[in-house]
Amino acid sequence: MSEPGYHISTAAARGLPAFEHWHSAVQDHLTPIDIRVPDRDGFRGEFRRRDIGEVQFSVISATRQECTRDAGGRHGAQPRFDLVYIRSGGITMRQNGREATLGAGQALLFSHLDHFSFETSAYSESYLVACPSSWIERWLPDPQACILRPLIGDSRWSAAIEGLLDGIAGAVENGRTIPGHLLGDQLGGCLALMCEGIGTRETSHRRRLLHQIRRTLMDDYPDPDLTPALIAARHGISLRYLHTLFAAAGTSVGRELRGIRLRRVRSMLEDPACRGLTVAEMAYACGFNDPGYLARCFAQHYGQPPSSFRAAA
Repeated sequence: MSEPGYHISTAAARGLPAFEHWHSAVQDHLTPIDIRVPDRDGFRGEFRRRDIGEVQFSVISATRQECTRDAGGRHGAQPRFDLVYIRSGGITMRQNGREATLGAGQALLFSHLDHFSFETSAYSESYLVACPSSWIERWLPDPQACILRPLIGDSRWSAAIEGLLDGIAGAVENGRTIPGHLLGDQLGGCLALMCEGIGTRETSHRRRLLHQIRRTLMDDYPDPDLTPALIAARHGISLRYLHTLFAAAGTSVGRELRGIRLRRVRSMLEDPACRGLTVAEMAYACGFNDPGYLARCFAQHYGQPPSSFRAAA
């Protein structure tokens, strides 16, 4: 049987201390992510977490959040996949050049081996199932093929899947005893049904190679001379095959490299330690040869130029 889990709520606190407590608790007990909220004073959040066999099941409710996890940065990478199910509200999530928006009754899988970011609606309720890679690979032959694909939806198993998730969530919320390993197996079968019919598009070798190339992008993005041709040469493949790898994943090597550089610039714009740097100096530090090109890309991606973003940060 599973043991009592962890619970936190901001209901007993007000203002900035409540958000800081929430941020710290999420990093320590859910996942190490950076969280931004539009209204620290009005922020509300609550989550309950229980171990169920080898996985962790969390019930989360919160006002609007913008969250980012950089697997190549200070948080490191964890061999884990997460399943998120939306009970109410919505979420938009991005990973590996893909983007998915979910509403109530939908779910998706994402990986902790690569960078991801997401924004939630004004208020949302969700379930988060944290799955070790060794566990999920017993249920899904190719978890990577299922990443950021909306699940459940019109599945013939949707009622059964939602019933199981709601039943576990009710037990977590009410502190009831949970037969952990038995329900862990049920969750595994549930996950397999969610991903039923999703074809494997990459061999194991191609998945490993793509992951290695993405690590190269994360490590070497400050180099302004890092080109697709150079990346292909470093990994002993042709330029054409490099583009084929990323196209099969629904993105491109240029798009991913530019995204990494833009996220780093944004982080520097928000960092008080970088206040003495000009935007041009940040551009050069992050691999952009032309500050004007950075400004155009940044405005297109974030909706405002770097100078305006910095002033509002």
